[in-house]
Amino acid sequence: MKIAQSNTREQFPLSTRKILKKTIANSLIWAILLFIVFVVTSLAGMEILSVITLALMFIMIFLIYLYQSWYFAVYFYDLTQDYIVIKKGPITPQEITIPYERVQDVYVDQDLLDRILRIYDVHLSSATVSSGMEAHIDGVEKPAADGLRAILLQTVSERISKRKAPAPPPASVPTSSQSPAQPQV
Repeated sequence: MKIAQSNTREQFPLSTRKILKKTIANSLIWAILLFIVFVVTSLAGMEILSVITLALMFIMIFLIYLYQSWYFAVYFYDLTQDYIVIKKGPITPQEITIPYERVQDVYVDQDLLDRILRIYDVHLSSATVSSGMEAHIDGVEKPAADGLRAILLQTVSERISKRKAPAPPPASVPTSSQSPAQPQV
């Protein structure tokens, strides 16, 4: 499986621990449900169903791991000259493109599994609906998260300062020797 690459992903790579995190997070509910079925079938004396349930639990975890490996491989992000581009999802790919001028905040956070695995998520806030949920790069290590945040904030700051640059003074208007007409009182 070929990994999606960009200059940005090479400079600030995703951590392979992201696969483990997503596998654990997505397997947890299945594992709990199938474990309950395993216990119930074991106590009920249905050993064959217990074995099938246990095998099904391991197969589900393995399939989720394979899917997360595929997801990791196709996860693409790049900082182009004008945009931040994030593409994710192997089956139904989703692409988020945000102009630097629209970025309102860049922040780094961790959930519980991120803390355990020492990985971080870099979030981009903008005024769009998708920014809160989709506009983030998840599963990078601390140096990559800090580097991405710094380069994003620098680029956003440069774009904002260019947009707010003071306008050049108006061209001087030649004045005539006559003064403007004064209203009669």
